[in-house]
Amino acid sequence: MLASSAFAQTKMSEALKSMPDSRMPYLTHNNRLDCIDFCEANMKAEVRNAFDGKSELVQLTTNYALFRMNDASVVELCLLNADSNHVDSSDAGNQQVICMIHTCGTDLRESVISFFTTSWQQLPTRQFLSEAYGGSLAHYDSEYMELILESNNYLSRPAMEEQKVEEKMQIKLKWMHGEFKKS
Repeated sequence: MLASSAFAQTKMSEALKSMPDSRMPYLTHNNRLDCIDFCEANMKAEVRNAFDGKSELVQLTTNYALFRMNDASVVELCLLNADSNHVDSSDAGNQQVICMIHTCGTDLRESVISFFTTSWQQLPTRQFLSEAYGGSLAHYDSEYMELILESNNYLSRPAMEEQKVEEKMQIKLKWMHGEFKKS
């Protein structure tokens, strides 16, 4: 991420440290701090979560974090630059947003996408994502800054083995001008 004198840059580790426990109830503030410390020390960042299971911070970069909360739940956090039209004037000193993708399920998986200011105030999803994504599996590709939406075909599963399974449809959305759009 390029530093800009126009607004302050937040690092993902800073965002995780300031995150209220209510945004990710599985992990307490101390759990998140431990995960960050373990990652920075190149150790496995696994902690005992608030539900007495194990959670792991799998990846942490300047603008991305991937948590495996348990065997059926993954949380991705992306720190993205917004334009001034997308951020409330009270947060104008830091024109970045956090995209949270929470995916649940084992065989049948579905994602919920949420957006927040860097002070963790929730923002309307439709403000940053024009594509409908209900019933989709979502993943963020931090290298290409793309949100990948994949349709779930669990509603159109074949009734018999002889029937053909419908192919999953995939949409790639690029982060441009403060929102995810088809490129």
